[in-house]
Amino acid sequence: MKRTEAIKYHTEEAEAADRIAATAPGTSGADQLADNARDHRAYADAARVGDYDLADLED
Repeated sequence: MKRTEAIKYHTEEAEAADRIAATAPGTSGADQLADNARDHRAYADAARVGDYDLADLED
């Protein structure tokens, strides 16, 4: 997988989770989605700096 693809995937997943969470703020589902979004942002950041543990990335 290319580094840019991993970054794009995790960024898009984080944005989608945030959008869905915003439809029901304060609920446990929204909290779970916010956690999921944070995880995806962390994966995207890890891919950017070369510390991505989910797969070997190509430049």
